[in-house]
Amino acid sequence: MKTKRIIKSGFRILGRHKMRTLFMMLGIVVGITALTLIFSLGKGTEKKVLDNIDRMFSGSSILVSAGAGQMMGGPMSGGPTTTLSVEDFEAIQEKISNIETWDPMLMIPSREVKYQENSENIRIFGHSGRSEWVWNIGITSGEYIDSQAVLTSARVALIGTTVVDTLFEDIDPIGEQIRIGTVPFRVIGILKQRGIDPHGWDRDNEVIVPYTTAMRRLMNIDYIQSAKLIVKDPKKMEGTVEQITTILRDRHVLAESEPDDFSIITPVQVQEMVSSTNKIFNLLLPLIAGISLMVGGVIVTNLMLISVNERTSEIGLRKAVGARSKDIQLQFISETVAITFLGGVVGVFIGMIGSQALALIMNLPPTVSWKALVLGIVFSSLVGFIAGVAPARRAASLQPVETLR
Repeated sequence: MKTKRIIKSGFRILGRHKMRTLFMMLGIVVGITALTLIFSLGKGTEKKVLDNIDRMFSGSSILVSAGAGQMMGGPMSGGPTTTLSVEDFEAIQEKISNIETWDPMLMIPSREVKYQENSENIRIFGHSGRSEWVWNIGITSGEYIDSQAVLTSARVALIGTTVVDTLFEDIDPIGEQIRIGTVPFRVIGILKQRGIDPHGWDRDNEVIVPYTTAMRRLMNIDYIQSAKLIVKDPKKMEGTVEQITTILRDRHVLAESEPDDFSIITPVQVQEMVSSTNKIFNLLLPLIAGISLMVGGVIVTNLMLISVNERTSEIGLRKAVGARSKDIQLQFISETVAITFLGGVVGVFIGMIGSQALALIMNLPPTVSWKALVLGIVFSSLVGFIAGVAPARRAASLQPVETLR
C-alpha cells in the first residue's frame, strides 16, 4: 500500500470515531496547555523580577545588612541584627573614595495605619532624602523627604498608591493626617507605583518616613537594619566590598576567628540568586506538565489498543489483499501521531490565549514563548509516536486467518 493512501485511510477512520478521537486528544491538550502556560508565564515573571531588581538594585549598588540579612525587604535569618549604626556608614563613606552616597533602611513588617475610620496593617520603611536616588523611589505628587525632616525627626510620610486606595478612596491625601500606631504623621507625597518585589510583596502598600523618626518615635532603637551604598566605579566593586568588610570588622571589634556580624550583597550575588530560583522554576513546573503529557499518552495507548481489538476484521481484510505488517504499523502510528499533533496545536493555542489573559490579571508583561510553541508541537508528536508503538505492533501481529473467522 502507498504511504499516502495509508495515512488518508487513517484520517478517515479517526473521523468516523469522533468521540474516541476527542478523548484521546484531551489528555494531550491539557498537558500542552500546561506546558505553554508555564513557559510563557515563567518568562513574564522572570522579566518582571529582573526589571524590579534592575530598578532597585543596579550594577553600582551594594547592600549591607545586619546579621545574615537577605535582599531588601526579605526575611532575616539567624544572627544579631542590632550591629549596624549610622556612624558605621558615615565612616565607610569617609574612608572609601569609591563610595558616592548611601541611604539607611529600617523596616517595620506590619503596623496599623489609620485615617479617620479606615485602617490597615501596612509595612513602614525609614529612609533619608537620598533614597529618592539611591533606591530609585519617586513621587507622583507632593514633595519628598528632605534633610531637614531627617534632622528634626519630622512626623511626615510618603504613601504608596495601594495605601491611597485603601485608606483615602476619593480623597486627596496630600496634607491629610494619618496615624501609625499612636503617632500622627502628615502625608507630604504619593509614591510612584513600584509593583511586586522579588519576594512577592506589594511595594505600593508601604509608607516611608524619615529614618530618624522611625528610630525614635516608632521603634525606639539606635541602630539601623541595613543600608544601600552606591559606588562610583562598578569595576572596583570587589575591592570596595573588601574595604567595607575591613572597616566594619574593625569598628565592631571582631576577632579574626569571629564571623562577620553583617552581610554584604552585590549585583553579582543577586543575579546568581535569581538564576538559581529560575532553574528550580524551569525544572519543577515543566516536570508537572510532563506528567500530564504522560497521562495523556497512556490514555491514547489504551484507547488505540481498544481500537485495534474492534478493528480486527478490517486489519485481517487489509492483510488478505496484500497489506504488509509495516503498512499496518504505519497506519496506526500515523493515526496516534495525528491525534496528538492536533492536540498539541490546540493546547498551544489555548495556552497562549490563557497566558496572555493571566498576564493581564497578574500584572505581568505579556510574553510569547517561542520555545513553548516548538516544544508543544514536538512533545505532542513524540508522545503520539511512543503511544502508538504498542497498538501498532499489536495490530501488525494479527494473522488474517484468525481475524477473518
